[in-house]
Amino acid sequence: MKTSVLTTLALAFATATLAALPAAAQDLERGETVLSRPRPEVEALGVRAGSFLILPLLEAGLTYDSNVFATKDNKEDDFLWVINPELRVRSDFSRHALNFTARGTLGRYKEFKSENYSDYLVQLDGRVDVLRDINVDARFFHAQEHEGRGDPDTEAGLAEPQIYTRSGGVLGYNHTFNRIRTRLSAGAEYFAYDSVRRLDGTTSRQNDRDRWEMTTGLRVGYEVMPGYEGFIQGNLSRIVYQVSPNYAGINRDSNGYEVVGGLATDLTGVLSGEIFAGYLSRSYEDSRLKDFGGLGFGGRLNWAVTQLTTVTGQLRREIRETTTASAGGVASSYARSLFAVGVDHELLRTLLLNGRAQYYQDAYEGIDRTDEVYTIGVGATYLINRNVYLTGGYTYENRQSDSNAQEYDTNLIFLRLGLQL
Repeated sequence: MKTSVLTTLALAFATATLAALPAAAQDLERGETVLSRPRPEVEALGVRAGSFLILPLLEAGLTYDSNVFATKDNKEDDFLWVINPELRVRSDFSRHALNFTARGTLGRYKEFKSENYSDYLVQLDGRVDVLRDINVDARFFHAQEHEGRGDPDTEAGLAEPQIYTRSGGVLGYNHTFNRIRTRLSAGAEYFAYDSVRRLDGTTSRQNDRDRWEMTTGLRVGYEVMPGYEGFIQGNLSRIVYQVSPNYAGINRDSNGYEVVGGLATDLTGVLSGEIFAGYLSRSYEDSRLKDFGGLGFGGRLNWAVTQLTTVTGQLRREIRETTTASAGGVASSYARSLFAVGVDHELLRTLLLNGRAQYYQDAYEGIDRTDEVYTIGVGATYLINRNVYLTGGYTYENRQSDSNAQEYDTNLIFLRLGLQL
């Protein structure tokens, strides 16, 4: 009798405990992270329009910047209001997909109004399922952005941020043959830079930075065992400047390629991502610009440490365009090697914590300069209900450089309120 009573009490306690557990204790689905996990009780419902779901969002708040102009000495701090409107339209077809995104980022400083900016992005993407094992996808976009004061290509002595636009698109063809998966893609992106006022009242022409960046790629993967795919991929690229030679008399047109091999994994609820390595090359039409050839690598990883904690990792090496020059010559480009790790934790069903750490190195080709940038950040998001959330965080960034004038460190603290339907 005593054993029966204890057993009954134990079962009742276990049932009550399980019932009290947050829904987050459910297994993560394939490829999900703590951040992307569905939360039906606090997710925005959106507005239904036939087979489309419209999801409007408005986020606004205050940011403190301890080093507005990204300088090593004589730092100036300021507060700025940041407003982020966003509109997403997602299809709900049984086959195919069509999505639209429009978002903006408006920054308004309290004191240094010359640093105000208005960035935006408009994007249309979709997928056509031709057959069960064949689909075609596409993405088209137009964006206006600005270069931060700490950007290595920002000209010294400007009276306002450098504004530029990016426009382009990518087409992809995907075909699966039993255990073999292939993807053929082609893309083009056009960069256009506005002229900028200098502090001395003159105008800096920047249109010799306008360019086309075009890329074609092929990837072939083979499922060596369930959850693991070995792959090889190659990319060809071509960069063509609209003003060539530029105002300094240099032709920056170039050709490049990347050939890599790697491994992709997709284990339900535990580990997903890929890692690859190979050879990266870029050659320039102007003999005064130094060609690049060397190790190329990349990867990303999502690891569900527990059902409440996700670790994400990223690494990548790529060749970037630059207009940087020094007394020792002109840089053709720089190789950026990036390593980043993030942790997201669901402390409560409606309280999400996050931490980020990032390091990247910019090694310049043709001049004696290497930059190292360290970034760490922590933050939290509180989901008040399905229509209101509060998010905040702190970020510290430090850049060390062979060019003493390029060194700086900064602290950013932000708090924003989000409204969504």
